[in-house]
Amino acid sequence: ALVERTRPAVVVHAAALSAMADCARDPVLARAVNVEGTRNLSRAASARGARFVHVSTDLVFDGESAPYGEDAETSPMSVYGATKRDSERAALEVSRAIVVRVSLLFGPTRTARRGFFDVQLDATKRGAPLALFADEWRTPLSLRAAAEGLLQVAASDQTGILHLGGPERMSRYEMGVRLARIAGCSARSIARASRTSIPGGEPRPRDVSLDSSKLRRAFPELARRSFEDECAGMLEG
Repeated sequence: ALVERTRPAVVVHAAALSAMADCARDPVLARAVNVEGTRNLSRAASARGARFVHVSTDLVFDGESAPYGEDAETSPMSVYGATKRDSERAALEVSRAIVVRVSLLFGPTRTARRGFFDVQLDATKRGAPLALFADEWRTPLSLRAAAEGLLQVAASDQTGILHLGGPERMSRYEMGVRLARIAGCSARSIARASRTSIPGGEPRPRDVSLDSSKLRRAFPELARRSFEDECAGMLEG
């Protein structure tokens, strides 16, 4: 109904049930939101002749063959990852659709909902104990770079699948230590943790670093900034 009323030229679909624990707790809801919701929206966009940009995740991979290109086999280890893999297929059922897999996003919240970055930064400033995974690697992507990349993709004629990850392979622990330094805080309260230490949780992939060279070739004007530069710019803003 919203698509019919607003008649968009482009739909960027970034909504999802994205917390792994929530998806594991209610896989029926996760599938309804992530898969059927995507299918409904992509069909509505297609019926209006709108371009459809679907945001997916690096967690469609099992973490054993990084860095991952767009043609790599998907093998998700979680309910969340499985529903996002299936949502990609649903999105690509229509013409003028593209799937953009993004990596771990970081940056201060732009809404009333506080994210992990905000919690982590507050804890670091207070010197509160903080345990971060040291054995799980991603290609972290700033909110700024994600927004810029998605806008460029949306305005293009690219279809299929593209990877949009940051320029550096990092663990959450390394991100936390470097963020503390950027914020002028001590990193002594940050401890190393293992991704296997969560009791009863789903297994987490070891390394889902993305190879984003295809997107970089298609959009060479996109800025490639370091983690420090991205954090400093967002914190100043």
